[in-house]
Amino acid sequence: MKIPFQSLSVKLTLVFFVTAVVYLYGLSVGIRYLIDEDELREIIGYYQTSYYDYMLADLQYPPNTDKAEEIAEQMPFDMKIVGEDLNWSSSSQFMISDAINFESSTLNVAKIKADIAEGRESSREGVEATRYKNRTYAKIPFGDYTIFLVTPKMAVPVQRAYVIEAIIAITLLVLLICYGLVRRIFRPIQSIEEGATRIGQGELEHRINVKQKDELGSLAQKINQAASNTQETLEKIEAMGLAVSHELRSPLTRARLEVELLEDSKIKEDLLNEINAMETIITNLLDSEALDSGHKKLQLETFELNEMINQMMKKSGFLANSNIAFTPSENEADIEADKILFEVMIKNIMENAIRYNPPEGEPIELIIKYIDDVYEIKIRDFGSGFSEEDITKVTEPFYRTDQSRSRQSGGFGLGLYLCKQIVRAHQGTISIENHEKTGAVVTLTIPKRQNQTENA
Repeated sequence: MKIPFQSLSVKLTLVFFVTAVVYLYGLSVGIRYLIDEDELREIIGYYQTSYYDYMLADLQYPPNTDKAEEIAEQMPFDMKIVGEDLNWSSSSQFMISDAINFESSTLNVAKIKADIAEGRESSREGVEATRYKNRTYAKIPFGDYTIFLVTPKMAVPVQRAYVIEAIIAITLLVLLICYGLVRRIFRPIQSIEEGATRIGQGELEHRINVKQKDELGSLAQKINQAASNTQETLEKIEAMGLAVSHELRSPLTRARLEVELLEDSKIKEDLLNEINAMETIITNLLDSEALDSGHKKLQLETFELNEMINQMMKKSGFLANSNIAFTPSENEADIEADKILFEVMIKNIMENAIRYNPPEGEPIELIIKYIDDVYEIKIRDFGSGFSEEDITKVTEPFYRTDQSRSRQSGGFGLGLYLCKQIVRAHQGTISIENHEKTGAVVTLTIPKRQNQTENA
């Protein structure tokens, strides 16, 4: 049974829920602080809409200092009333400096109408306001008097509030923490991706080390289990292949010994050719399937490509006695590859070209070019070429062209299939096409260096 808090979705939900709560709380505190810092503007706005007339009425006309004292005690501001016969302040510290330059209030009070003493109606323009030494001042005309308000109160020390900066900092901090938590939760994804890639490239012994018990941990376990099952299956197939190979080769070996004892040279030669053909089929088939499944690892080494082909042509009697025009790479052609498999690939393609090249025709062309860290190897014969159907199927296992349906032609439909597996194992490509004039062209592209991760 899965524990709820081990679920990846639950973890993400909690992270974002906590993030939202923290952010909203910080935002509300910041806004509240802003309101407290500039509270007079909100109070004046309130007076403008509903209470302003009542406050002036409470003050009476001329202003009653007792009422003014009561209002100042209840509200978060100090009050000062100035007139020809009155100079009163709720705080002895409330001084009006000449440096205070009042401006028309952005609150836009058009007119103030209040009932004052003896029913006389007075109308004044809106208040004026300004900021001075971290306090908000308001100037309100009231008949022959002027009322000044200041917030916060003079007895309350004021400090510069870095509210906006604080909100930004808190927001960035919260987002950073959220980012770190999400990265921590999803960190195993990188391990899973790397492990799946390595397993998919044939490293079936590799296991993904993820200890989480959520969905990602479960995924890693399933991939590991799939790798184990695949490895076990391939080991069984390999064992079976080795057994089949042994069971087939043993009677072929005995048959070869029996054939060697025959006196008729013609019959002996024909039988030995059949035995050699059977051994070739077995070897090519096993090698092809091992490469295709990724179970066979390349034995990489660095060698000179031009020299390797020259030596191969000298050692192979079949190639040495054939009409071949070899054009090596202009520069020294060192390459990293499995030398044995590379020789098998080139030899199979060359032998196929020789098989279909006219005996008295043009020499077979073998050309090597080096372009942008990639070797291009072209092998061209001057035969009749391939049909459209043959070009699409010639690299499939056991497929033989119409010209090679018989054993006498030497074709068994595995040579080019094996070549395709070898070139793919070297991260290269193979293409087969007809030449614009006559014959067929096989083109191989092989990188100069192999990706060690992919072939480890």
